[in-house]
Amino acid sequence: MDRPLVAVGSVIFNGDSVLLIRRLHPPNQYKWAIPGGKVELGERLRDAVIRETLEETGLLVEPRTLMGIIEVFKEGYHYVILDFICEKKGGELKASSDAGDAKYFTLNEIRKLNVSSTTLEMLERFWRGEKMPFMITEISK
Repeated sequence: MDRPLVAVGSVIFNGDSVLLIRRLHPPNQYKWAIPGGKVELGERLRDAVIRETLEETGLLVEPRTLMGIIEVFKEGYHYVILDFICEKKGGELKASSDAGDAKYFTLNEIRKLNVSSTTLEMLERFWRGEKMPFMITEISK
């Protein structure tokens, strides 16, 4: 890889819970994370959020607000991830594609899961009241 990959994430709230998927592939294989994935060449960010969310969760969403920017250097990858707060518009929750499972969790439940540090930090910052987009970087060798 000679340049960073751009990815998107879909943050879907249900009351005081947020939807996470259990990743089946690297990076963060077998960890719980925000649904999402790589943006395809020529694809708009909004369309990538909708496509990736539908592929992994069976849910149709509408991206509303940029929540955070995550930069990850891990497992031979360099990702720049734009996580959007999304409104659920339809569909039925069912893990598929790169997701082994998909469930809603409260913040206290998330703290007990095998979840990436960037996912946890982003959600904790949001629930503390940070509403402007922020950047979180994870570097792992």
